[in-house]
Amino acid sequence: MRPAVKAAAPALVVALALAGCSGNNRDKDPEDGGGGEDAASASQISTDEVIAEGTFPYAEHKGEAKIEVNGLTVRGDLMQLDFTLTPGTPSSDADSSPSIFNQLDASTSGSHISLVDMENLLRYEVVRDEDGEYLQPHVNTELTYDEPHVLTAFFAAPREETSAFDVYFYGFDPIMDVPVQEER
Repeated sequence: MRPAVKAAAPALVVALALAGCSGNNRDKDPEDGGGGEDAASASQISTDEVIAEGTFPYAEHKGEAKIEVNGLTVRGDLMQLDFTLTPGTPSSDADSSPSIFNQLDASTSGSHISLVDMENLLRYEVVRDEDGEYLQPHVNTELTYDEPHVLTAFFAAPREETSAFDVYFYGFDPIMDVPVQEER
């Protein structure tokens, strides 16, 4: 493939997937790269269904965050992870303006969420857009204690036979066996 076409291909895939185009190319290995930090609007995501959840302690504060997975859906060449993050109020040292960065001790660079396919022993990282930005919530996303925040991240579509993933959020232990859903 020509270099110019190779460079434009990930951007085209992301644009088509976000525009609602379908098609399934799930028998490829996951690719590193391709996606940005814009997440789907909260109004587009249904939080009625919780397919997996976990509660995790804050790194340096006395408190915990609850993460509910609302969907892990294959849409063409991409897979969309929708989740709800609810940071609990710490019992001490509560930050007046919490964010993903300071509340969850998230790095300012790199992918903060990953999926592990235990059947095929593959790790999927958040894809990047044409500017090299990860398609995941930005670390400066402001949070409100005890309020749910609906967030989205995008990954390469998995192999056809993949039925579930272990999901790693912000360095916490995994939420295991999250089922993959096909777009309806």
